[in-house]
Parts: sequence; C-alpha cells; structure tokens
Amino acid sequence: MKQTLIYRITHYKNLPFILKNGIHCSNSNIQDPDFIQIGFPSLISKREDRTVPVEPFGTLADYVPFYFTVKSPMLYVITMGNDPEVIKTPPEKIIYIVSSVERLEELKIKYVFTDRHAKLEYAQFFNKYLDLQKLNWEIIKSDRWGRQYGPERKEIKQAECLIYKHLPLSAIIGIGCKTERLYNIVSTMIQTSKQKIIIQTKPEWYY
Repeated sequence: MKQTLIYRITHYKNLPFILKNGIHCSNSNIQDPDFIQIGFPSLISKREDRTVPVEPFGTLADYVPFYFTVKSPMLYVITMGNDPEVIKTPPEKIIYIVSSVERLEELKIKYVFTDRHAKLEYAQFFNKYLDLQKLNWEIIKSDRWGRQYGPERKEIKQAECLIYKHLPLSAIIGIGCKTERLYNIVSTMIQTSKQKIIIQTKPEWYY
C-alpha cells in the first residue's frame, strides 16, 4: 500500500522526551520541561485562536501539526534565520519525525488535514482519507514556492496533517537527519530508549 508520508521537524534534543511520551499537542498538560523550540513563537501561540471546523473540532492548539513534504518554507526560514522573530537553528541540529496517514488510519488516530497553511482563514479542512486526492500534490512536492511564484504556492506547499491531541510512539515510522554525526547521536538515543525506529541520513531533506 502506498504510504502518504507526513513530516514534523524538531530539535534533536527533544527526542528523548518524545521516545517516552510520543508527541502531545500544545494544549496538553503533558509537556517537555526542557523543550527546545524552533520556528516562530508568535505563530505557535496564535494557533490557539484558529478553530477547526470539522470533527473532532477544537482549535489548532489541540492538534500536533505535520507537513506532507520535506524542505518546508518554515525549515528554510529556521535555517537561514532571515526573519527577526525566528529562532535560527542549524540543520545539523534538526531532525524529522516521520509518520504516514495510513499509519494513523491503522491505529485509528483522529486527524484532519488542510489544503494549505492551516492558520489561513480560507484554508479548507478535511477529515476523510479519500479527500487526500483533493490536495494539490504537484505544488506540495515542488521546490518552486518563492516570492517570484506568488503567495499561493507557498501557502499550498504548507498544507498540514493535524493529529488530534497526541501522536503515540507507535505511529512514528522513522527519523531523518542531515549528517552522520547526528545519525549517531539519534541512534544512541533510540538504543537507550529500547525502541525500534528506523533512522536514515537524508541530507536532501534540508537546505
């Protein structure tokens, strides 16, 4: 069965907590006290104000966000640090947490997804697997999303898969990292946790 992979980026030092607890939404009472944030703090806080119009409802803060592609615009800004608000982080410290929509279906995990960046008022929300075909996969997978192509391509590339409340460890099917050095660090973390998760070095997933 073809896998519709979904990707979430995080600082590698957040991994030990994830290996014990899975990934919880920002509204959860279960949070890593030593969590290292990357990205835009204000964007993350604003997700509490965006309601989800389809079941299981709530706000974006009730969901764990994933993208449908690698090399997201968010990763670009985090890597380059070309925004005064962004927390610049070198790609050598960023890992990808990988799951798939099919794995969510298998484990009966509630999720919704959008046709573009979820914070946009005109983003469309879906909660049925067959509606994946309504997404613009050509743009989502394309590297042509810069300003010269207009704002819509960037919005569509950031279509989100949103997992309700909690992504259990059993839903994580792999971890990607940029360098051999980080691969070795992550491998040690996984061995220590006694979990069995595939790790791969994927420099092509980074800027």
